[in-house]
Amino acid sequence: MNAMLDKQREKKVDELFRAFETVTDGAYLYVCDVKYDYSRWSADAISRFDLPGEYMFHAGQLWERLLHPDDRESYSESIAAIFSGTDQGHDMQYRVKDRQGRYVVCTCRGTILTDDEGAPDYFVGTIHNNGLESFVDPLTDLQNQFGLFEHLKVLYAKQARANIMMIGLGHFTTINEMWGYEFGNLVIHKVVQILKNAFRNEGILFRADGIRFVLLTRTLSIEELQRRYELLREAICHTMEIDGYHPNLQVCGCALEIKSFDVNPQAMFSCLVYTYNQSKVQENGEFQIFKDEVDEKRGNLMVLLNTVRMSIENGFEGFQLYYQPIVAAGSHQLTGAEALLRWSSPEYGMVPPNRFIPIIENDPAFVLLGQWILRRAMEDTRPLLRQYPDFALNVNLSYSQLKQDDFVEMVRRNMEITGFPPQNLCLEITERCRLMNLERLSSIIRELHGLGVRFAIDDFGTGYSSVDILRCLSFEVVKIDKVFVDDIAKDPEDARLLGALRALAEICGARVCAEGVETAEQCRIAEDRGIDKIQGYYFSKPIPIAAFLAQYLLEEPACP
Repeated sequence: MNAMLDKQREKKVDELFRAFETVTDGAYLYVCDVKYDYSRWSADAISRFDLPGEYMFHAGQLWERLLHPDDRESYSESIAAIFSGTDQGHDMQYRVKDRQGRYVVCTCRGTILTDDEGAPDYFVGTIHNNGLESFVDPLTDLQNQFGLFEHLKVLYAKQARANIMMIGLGHFTTINEMWGYEFGNLVIHKVVQILKNAFRNEGILFRADGIRFVLLTRTLSIEELQRRYELLREAICHTMEIDGYHPNLQVCGCALEIKSFDVNPQAMFSCLVYTYNQSKVQENGEFQIFKDEVDEKRGNLMVLLNTVRMSIENGFEGFQLYYQPIVAAGSHQLTGAEALLRWSSPEYGMVPPNRFIPIIENDPAFVLLGQWILRRAMEDTRPLLRQYPDFALNVNLSYSQLKQDDFVEMVRRNMEITGFPPQNLCLEITERCRLMNLERLSSIIRELHGLGVRFAIDDFGTGYSSVDILRCLSFEVVKIDKVFVDDIAKDPEDARLLGALRALAEICGARVCAEGVETAEQCRIAEDRGIDKIQGYYFSKPIPIAAFLAQYLLEEPACP
């Protein structure tokens, strides 16, 4: 011990250490006497890192020498601000070299205890070792999504309010295609550096999947995050330069306030992703703030989503499929049906699909739900095949399903289990699916075409590059969105447009189905314009399978 150290203060360090040790949740604890720069650290930290012992003078300097060179400056600035009384603590992430010479990612949170005059007296905090390599993105050295959820678990356990922000890059595929992946990696590195500088010592940065980044902060308000976002957008889109080039990037972003701890962190994150997609797809990169809308009948949206997720985990409790018939133009004979998801619970009653599906589609749980939909739809409609051998079962796909490496195998396996013929299955590509890599989407369609499965493009004419998708990929059916049908009986131009869309699809070798037909006049005009198939309330609303079979089966056939 240093002879100059006051014995009472030495004792105080130990007392504080014992007091805080019981609530560290497995993290390394440190207590520092600011006046003498004398500290006590957890024995676990000493054994893991190259530190001289549990009791140290100038521990901050010793610790700084173990930090990754790129992280030392921000750490040094933070410690200097704390000891000078400028800051009351810190919440930061950095990389530290352990005794094996490997860098591990640590998160350090500390706070100042002041004396009677308000001056810094003791600095107390924890260091959480995130060190597992699987938690670190190798390209950026940021923690990945696994690391993010580890932090969220701790946050939720302590019910500590925070704000979470997601920032991503659009048009990035073009960068890789034009300049190559090496240049693309330089862009990512530059963006990460901009983000680090923008949020130094104000939160923890993570790399989510793809080119999306997440900031978890307990110090910045939603309003401040929005202000910073506009500055970042300007820096990345207009002033960022790499090797003399200015990459053409779109920046998208959103934020969400973490304040409800009775929901699963994944449900919260799915709401964040949903809000991010609003920024990207609908708002051209404008910053979006998640609004946890309160519905008089159905409560908070995030709580609702959490209940839906629990229903999936509880054996798809409350889920059922309804079916809307698709008929041939002219004869109005049944040619197929679209399977449509419905969900209800004792607490919420029947919930409209548009309230929960757009968000749950962003959730990993939807992969399981999507498989359940596919198998149940095959089982439900298989009795129709003897009477209607050309019957087409239309099932919507989600972006999260198509991202799965085993998607094609999943479809094949479920057809085999149910005995459902591939040629009677038609998978619908919805708007969000069109955002994925065309090469990946083309590969999936090609493989399933090889098995005999057919494909339809849904909501044609709306959303992202429908015409380009139709030109590049092979579809058997084009489903024209309801918005092009609504006014065809009142507006001749809309009727001509419907005919033009039909002609465009025909050029690409696809048959056309008009969605949302609700009247006899709409049906007649659609048929006059050469539409092949009709779907809509004019023939039937979506109905449960029992009602569907009762309406369309002349007699109960033996299963084929």
